[in-house]
Amino acid sequence: MTAPRKRRLVLAGGGHSHLEVLRHLGLHRVEDFEIVLVAKELQAPYSGMLPGLIGGLYPFEAAHVDLTRLASLSGARVIHGCVEGIDPAARQITVSGHPPLGFDLLSLDVGITPAVDGIAGAAEHGIPVKPISSFYPVWRDLLACCLTPDGPRHVAIVGGGAAGYEIVHAVRRRVVDDATAAGLDLGGFTFTLVSGSALLPAANRLARHFARDELKKADIRLIEDHRVVEITADRLVLDNGDRMPCDAAILCTPGRAASWFGNTGLPLDDRGFFAVRPTLQSTGDDAVFAVGDCAGMIGQQRPKAGVFAVRQGPVLARNIVSRLAGRDLEAYRPQAHYLTLLANAQGSAIAARGPFAARGSLLLTWKDFIDRRFMRRYQKAG
Repeated sequence: MTAPRKRRLVLAGGGHSHLEVLRHLGLHRVEDFEIVLVAKELQAPYSGMLPGLIGGLYPFEAAHVDLTRLASLSGARVIHGCVEGIDPAARQITVSGHPPLGFDLLSLDVGITPAVDGIAGAAEHGIPVKPISSFYPVWRDLLACCLTPDGPRHVAIVGGGAAGYEIVHAVRRRVVDDATAAGLDLGGFTFTLVSGSALLPAANRLARHFARDELKKADIRLIEDHRVVEITADRLVLDNGDRMPCDAAILCTPGRAASWFGNTGLPLDDRGFFAVRPTLQSTGDDAVFAVGDCAGMIGQQRPKAGVFAVRQGPVLARNIVSRLAGRDLEAYRPQAHYLTLLANAQGSAIAARGPFAARGSLLLTWKDFIDRRFMRRYQKAG
């Protein structure tokens, strides 16, 4: 006689929410379930520390979590691959380079893809920030090119949200620091942030005022309310017809749902993301959870920001354990106002929450403390 197959929980993606699920399952073992983590990268980057990583404030190890180690705490098996599809009826997911993987319970934390379809030449000449795991090696190569005598000198960041604001400061700081150390003439370098709307559209007016002032102090050119419509090898073309020199374009544009989301048969929201209820379960399948950027909570839409994925993590972890045990699930209630901390190139940060804003060097110290504390939770787990 053969032993009955264990039921299987599949965690698809190594996003911020799944970090907490893995930690939680390491503390609360579920012996009658097999746990499988499917991850595109085995070193999971933390988006909150990406600007510091770019700017040289953090080494690679400080801004990443070793998923293999974290998964081992819960006894999870790790499959290195990218999720490419779901068949809810057959209870299977498709993973690149692997046979179909069956599941009894599935949680999706697979992120989003860059939305660059409206920018001609973006695929050939743009450098998308997401996925972060693909961006960082390209950034290292770009930095090395900037430090050569004939390398890129006109760097532009496309996208005026929080990510674009922090990354343009980080890029400028790192390039200027390394170019100075290499004895290069800094006069040829320019740094530009292009925002299709007002800068930091989700922030309050005072925070935007602070941000514009900090960009001016850093000698970063700001272009607001004009979209980039074309990227060539040596320039950007704006929707008003203006052309500006650019030999390195980093894309921080809003993300979109992956094309395969629409082929799963699972309900989607009006932007194409997996529609979920407050319990973080799919509105069409109780055995499927979705969190982070790939999910949209019906009736409670929020910006695609890492703070929500971090806050969803503990609720998702408890709900998965409750679902496995046959208990009632709790509701995740996203906050209407949340704290945003934005680092700049001058060694300070802007804090914004609701109608309030402040700036100063102590806020950067606070941001660093919060980010390092978050990472210790998963790097030192066990």
